[in-house]
Amino acid sequence: MVYKSFGTERSPSDDFAPQLQAFCALENVQREALAAWFESTSDFDTYTAELPAIISASTLLPEQFRKAAEPIRYLLNTWQQHALSIADIERDLLLCGISSEQIELVSRFLQRLSPIKEKVWTDGLEGTAQIVGLPTIDDANLVWDARAVFGGPSYYYFSSDAAKTTYKECVGLTCMAILELMVSDTNGSKERIAIQMNEAIFKNLLRTMNRADEQLSSLNALIKPMKITEKGPRG
Repeated sequence: MVYKSFGTERSPSDDFAPQLQAFCALENVQREALAAWFESTSDFDTYTAELPAIISASTLLPEQFRKAAEPIRYLLNTWQQHALSIADIERDLLLCGISSEQIELVSRFLQRLSPIKEKVWTDGLEGTAQIVGLPTIDDANLVWDARAVFGGPSYYYFSSDAAKTTYKECVGLTCMAILELMVSDTNGSKERIAIQMNEAIFKNLLRTMNRADEQLSSLNALIKPMKITEKGPRG
């Protein structure tokens, strides 16, 4: 079978049909909340740290939202990318085993959102541009450790070690921050990086991040007309 919605010589993923079934299984009021989110956002990432306010205020559970939003986001993106007609999409859904009633439901939903399909497409392009080139941070965690300071090290190189009478004595505590970064590249390779810093270095890092945030504000103001999130539909 040749699909138009999934690119040349490609087929839908194993998750596509079940996700679309999950969308069709939503209540009307839940689909209305999902449509309102699509229409109001410029960031179509469903795995943000916090759920969008519109979704949090609805009866949609986080997993319902993510499962139902993904196939709609995909169809809006491919609709724009491949210059499809709504009939092309309906045909492909039929080939995927979606019932006629469900296809009509999905089609009406997509047509309502047709004014934003280009915005969904450009958001996907921006997401791709943001992960190519170098490994990208997937997650970051920072914890504080109250570390014991002893009267001597635990390692023992020489029998004449001057600290051999005090190494068991805990003379106090010092604060150490442990920063863990999980990074991955576009090939799927993942790496865990962990570093430590004392209070002074942590405060320097915090100051650096605050200054970088101020620089970002200046940069955003300068390039605002060219930012993907600010640009309107192409002529």
